Amino acid sequence: MNNLKKQLSILLAILAVICLAAAISLVIYRQSADRHTEELLDSMRLQAENRTETVEDTSPPEDTGTESESESSQEPPRKLVDNPYQDSFLANEDMAAWLKIDGTVIDYPVMWTPREETYYLYRNFEGRDDQNGCLILDTDSSLDPVTTNLIIHGHNMRSGAMFGKLTEYEKESYCKEHNIITLHTKECERRYEVIAVFRSQVYKKTDQVFKFYKFFHADTQEEFDDFYQNIKALSLYDTGVTAEFGDRFITLSTCVYHVENGRFVVVAKEIEPGNFYTN
Repeated sequence: MNNLKKQLSILLAILAVICLAAAISLVIYRQSADRHTEELLDSMRLQAENRTETVEDTSPPEDTGTESESESSQEPPRKLVDNPYQDSFLANEDMAAWLKIDGTVIDYPVMWTPREETYYLYRNFEGRDDQNGCLILDTDSSLDPVTTNLIIHGHNMRSGAMFGKLTEYEKESYCKEHNIITLHTKECERRYEVIAVFRSQVYKKTDQVFKFYKFFHADTQEEFDDFYQNIKALSLYDTGVTAEFGDRFITLSTCVYHVENGRFVVVAKEIEPGNFYTN
């Protein structure tokens, strides 16, 4: 009997050592993956910083003296510049855009995989395992053509990575300091201004409530009003930004835990676009 107890104790000790070693290995692996991903992202950010010079100017049509009044009153051609994230777009065709909010840690590629929306949920830009995952553009959103609302999902990481600091927008003062969101697409730089900040959740299909994550198109005034009035009513404070039918939006969403399947949401309205990019 004593021998059996001794053998059982030895077996339990061995199992404990194995479990401890596995836990330590997992921590080391995750730390290594995090370092690799951050080094990769830093390299991509540096490439973007180095691609800032103008490479092309569009020229107006030659003046023949015969243009009509409507032609002569057209806006001057836009200046085209090199896309700062061109190398990143070329490195992975799944990259839909680059999201950046100045003065925050949000400075990441946005992946779009209609064939499998969650592919990058726990993978980095290279497709390698990573608990942080990537920012993901909802498969029902589109940049070509652009849908009324672009929804971007990201993990609420304790480290602050991805959307781990998004809940800072609960503070009105923080929002005022970081109210502009920039989305670099293949074609142009899109700028947005925060219009609403609120907490919500993923509801049951049968729940007859406003579901922010179901809004992608506003083909009618009624569809627009339903979205606009609800986000304004839910907003934690008045941002002072208004919108009207025809405007486009970007919605940033991350998990929070005030309720089951809780979500923290920042909605911004597209304002005057920035640079247009060469192909």
